[in-house]
Amino acid sequence: MGNVLITGGSRGMGKAVALKFAKEGHDVGITYTSNEEAAQATLKELEETGRQAMALKMDLAEQGEIDRAFADFLARFKKLDYLCNNAGVFLGQRMLTEQTWEDWERILKVNVIGQWYCTKLAVQHMAGNGGGSIVYNASISGIRAFPGASDYAASKHAVLGMVKGHAIDGAVQNVRVNAICPGLIRTDMYDEHYGVAEEYMTSTKIPARRIGSPEEIASLVYWLLVEGTYCYGESIVIDGGMSISTIPVPE
Repeated sequence: MGNVLITGGSRGMGKAVALKFAKEGHDVGITYTSNEEAAQATLKELEETGRQAMALKMDLAEQGEIDRAFADFLARFKKLDYLCNNAGVFLGQRMLTEQTWEDWERILKVNVIGQWYCTKLAVQHMAGNGGGSIVYNASISGIRAFPGASDYAASKHAVLGMVKGHAIDGAVQNVRVNAICPGLIRTDMYDEHYGVAEEYMTSTKIPARRIGSPEEIASLVYWLLVEGTYCYGESIVIDGGMSISTIPVPE
């Protein structure tokens, strides 16, 4: 069935992707940055499906940690067929004048450079093993911007640029590269930053009139990684219509 590595796979959308792959019969690796308790809980759920699974501590801002995580994954599973670049960091809403040099360094290291490096390692391996498939989580912020989050938007716009370039380069190695752009999805990050505005958002900004589920994201990621075999460099928006709604949704 093929092996998959999901960065940021201990919670939220990443966890849903991991469980989807395990239930479909794949062996799964997940990475986490600091919340070992959540990673171990997810690992237990994955193993309960009957598939092999492992949790790897990895900070996308540290090259050495990425190298070690990939080496440990390959030592266990021998082959990497699918990579979901899901991990990322959002530092909260801060207007331009409140953002700092250190904040920008952190967000670009994690959301852009670290993800590029994961893809580089994956493609190097996949090229010698018959190919593979990679999906980035670019967020709806990859196609638009929101107040107080210009740094996050910049990082996610950069991701979409990487996806297009990586898709061209990867094609000659039989590696497909694509992206998803989720809107508001019911995760810990959503609850922390946007949960208090749910009624307003669902009644005025989202034509679907609801918040998306991690399982809906997982189904799309699975399709793109495994079944969307003629998709190269695509960025699929999954946001309940939020990005096409420029005026309040009518009653």
